[in-house]
Amino acid sequence: MKKLTVICMAFLSVLVMASCRGPKGEPGNANVCSTTIEITSSQWYWDNTSWRVDIKYEAISPDITDHGAVLVYREEKGTWRQLPYTFYYSQFENDVEYFYSSSLEVSTYDEGVSIFWTENDFYDGYRPDNQRFKIVVIAASVYQARPDVDYSDYEAVKTAFQITEK
Repeated sequence: MKKLTVICMAFLSVLVMASCRGPKGEPGNANVCSTTIEITSSQWYWDNTSWRVDIKYEAISPDITDHGAVLVYREEKGTWRQLPYTFYYSQFENDVEYFYSSSLEVSTYDEGVSIFWTENDFYDGYRPDNQRFKIVVIAASVYQARPDVDYSDYEAVKTAFQITEK
């Protein structure tokens, strides 16, 4: 009887220890999550130097911001472009062509990101139009294990981490 009790105790111990490890996710994407956010023009607000929008995303933790990765992309003509980036354009006024640039930058914080849209002349007259952004959050262990991924290319990130579009 003692032998059976010892065997049962050993079995229960192994069972309890195995259950503490938790289920394994799919290879490469167990610690990766993403979301697509649509920002309307009215959600942008002027903060004295640039247009700004704050996006809450609970997947962003202090551990992620300190050791992992928060990648933000903006949809532009069907392609996802990683932030930060600057784009250039021109306008004609009275037969004179004026050149401008706009910069988009990101700041991360616990449970969110802020996106800043700054015009090169710091003029607040042109509120950004409706925009789509994609946020990808990658845990440190996964991010550090994949130095081969081109993180500036959303399609490469999507493939490497098996991200499914919702």
